[in-house]
Amino acid sequence: MKSRLAILALAGTTMPAGAAWADGGYYSGTLGAKATGRGGAFAAKADDLSAVSFNPAGLANIEDTLIEVGNQVSYNAYSYTRAPTYDYGHPDGTGAFPLVAFDKVSNSKPWQALVPMLGVASRLGLRDWAFALAFAPQPGISQLAFPLFPLTSAIAENGKRDGQRYMMIDREAMILKYVASAAWKYGEIFGVGASAEWIHVPRLKYSLMIDGSAFADVANPVWSDYDMLVRLEGSSPFTFNATLGAWYRPVPSLVFGLSAQVVPTSIVADSTLNLTAFGGGFGSEGVYLTGRTGAPANDVTLTLPLPLLARVAVRYRNLVNNRERFDVELDVEYVTWSRVKDFTIETNGLQANYGPTTIDIEPIHIAKQWRDTIAVRLGGDCAVLPGALTLRAGGYYESAVADPAYAHVDFPGAAQYGGALGASLFVRRFELVAAYMFKLQPSVSVSEGQARVYQQVPGSPCAEDPTLCNPNLTGPAPVVNAGAYSASSHFLSLSVLYRFGL
Repeated sequence: MKSRLAILALAGTTMPAGAAWADGGYYSGTLGAKATGRGGAFAAKADDLSAVSFNPAGLANIEDTLIEVGNQVSYNAYSYTRAPTYDYGHPDGTGAFPLVAFDKVSNSKPWQALVPMLGVASRLGLRDWAFALAFAPQPGISQLAFPLFPLTSAIAENGKRDGQRYMMIDREAMILKYVASAAWKYGEIFGVGASAEWIHVPRLKYSLMIDGSAFADVANPVWSDYDMLVRLEGSSPFTFNATLGAWYRPVPSLVFGLSAQVVPTSIVADSTLNLTAFGGGFGSEGVYLTGRTGAPANDVTLTLPLPLLARVAVRYRNLVNNRERFDVELDVEYVTWSRVKDFTIETNGLQANYGPTTIDIEPIHIAKQWRDTIAVRLGGDCAVLPGALTLRAGGYYESAVADPAYAHVDFPGAAQYGGALGASLFVRRFELVAAYMFKLQPSVSVSEGQARVYQQVPGSPCAEDPTLCNPNLTGPAPVVNAGAYSASSHFLSLSVLYRFGL
């Protein structure tokens, strides 16, 4: 009955790393300034260090040696307004349940100033081979934070109500990738390549509120005297992944590209779970303390699947005297987000104690029910001043990763589209690249009848005996994800490329 205490902490707790082109699910943004300026249409061109993720086969076309240093700055606006709901836990003076409205809440940490990329690629004096080493965090929204108001009555402090508290309060994830790549080409006809990736998660944090009530017929959709603040913190030292790629040039003006992330892997994070009383109903008995076989412990293991990805691309090159004046590329991507049916917490025999009561915490499976996505990207370059100035632009559309019933504030899951502009300035051996991309996820509205994300009430007897559920509810606990969601992001990417011969 009470075995699901840890479920509260993991509903969307991290942002796992993956291939550079994915932009839904855990991911957001594009790796590399040149790819960003083309709206991510880069798998067939792939002529800088971001090729290690887009299409490692493209490294074989890099001449001599290339060093690249870059960074991405983003502004990520994410807002949620919870739909009005009846507060079944706090009837008014007449015994009626008040209809409670909620304030709009927004991400209070929208700026993300550092997503660096650093790497080197070289042919090492060889004619047909190239090699690369690169370091880059996975593009994504590393921080989200929403307000938390101390509700002590049906009327919130200062009249404000934070409707997202039972889904998420804040999260932070630092995802790093170290990549080693090799590529080989057969003349100018075709090439193949592979990248081996070491994914490192040095820091992972997540927090939300749960209702710690342990009574029958509990229903506190707005606030509870037994609210508990739950914080999860963990890390994952190593996850292996790999990307394969190829290109084929049947004629000089036409290039086909193919790349795929092929390892069905998952990030496994060793984490700690901490619980703190937030409501005033715990009195002198204290809060839940966690342990194992009588000794204090708070360690859990979080497992999140990574999707497989595939991309096909076709690129047209306009050539004048064998020199490219402009190109247009179309990419189509398929991402198997359906691998993310749930997030899994292995508690390894962890127990919770509240006063004299000891509760076994079983393995937890948190439903997400994500679905596969398809994205279409179109972009290209134009050599306005050959050898001196290149302009680029692009746009894309990607289908929704989450059904509206599972909408959440942890990861925006609606369909999205975006556009981008960029430029390269060539100064001797240097190429200076700047790009701007805008991403928009149109507003999504979810009614209480549609919503399928429920408040976590781990002490409630309702789950084991439906006759003990509150009769005003349609599920085991109040739904907490009904409402309106909106999200948009602005990305500014800068890179410096330096080419020289060995």
